[in-house]
Amino acid sequence: MKAFVIMGRTFKSTYEDLFLIVALSVAWWAGTLLVVTAPMTTTGLYNVANRIANYKRVNMSFFWEGARSNVGKGVLLFLLVVLMPPLIIFSMGFYLANGDWQLLLAVVMGWVMLLWLMAGQFFFPLFWQQEKPSLSLILRNSFVLAVRHPLYAVLMLIFQLVLIILSVVLVVPIVLILPGMIALAQNHALTGLLQDMGLAPEPPVKSGT
Repeated sequence: MKAFVIMGRTFKSTYEDLFLIVALSVAWWAGTLLVVTAPMTTTGLYNVANRIANYKRVNMSFFWEGARSNVGKGVLLFLLVVLMPPLIIFSMGFYLANGDWQLLLAVVMGWVMLLWLMAGQFFFPLFWQQEKPSLSLILRNSFVLAVRHPLYAVLMLIFQLVLIILSVVLVVPIVLILPGMIALAQNHALTGLLQDMGLAPEPPVKSGT
């Protein structure tokens, strides 16, 4: 299945650019711990990951370039990604606490949460896949991709969850590679779908010797 191919590409990209991924992950944690710079470090990280997924030249300078670009839209998208899940979870808890017929609303919110997570993995990749980021287009296209390819989106979510669990168990990867690998997984997930539509470059073919 396509999702498993994308998982393989994520591991391959991580291996081939390991030192860069480590540098990006550490930089992301440093910026995130400062809180105020978290949106900028996130857009910087995804700028590099998007270039890797599109088989473009990469180095640390693209992290800083991405962090300085489209700051306003990047902050809005970051806040949306961070704040929406807690709001949905709060709504689920509220409806569960009231019981009776509102249990149905809690179930609905559970599905809303799943759909949000399915679409959310495409938000920041689409931020950089577009020539000029448009939040409305990012949201629309993300949900369209999630609805049209539900199994693919769910499998990629499970893959990222497994990466997070393994990183927590092993501890060290949380700081050194997890942020970079999650960004790579999401960007490869996007470009994998776009390649099927002819909207992203195919992986380069290495000629045999």
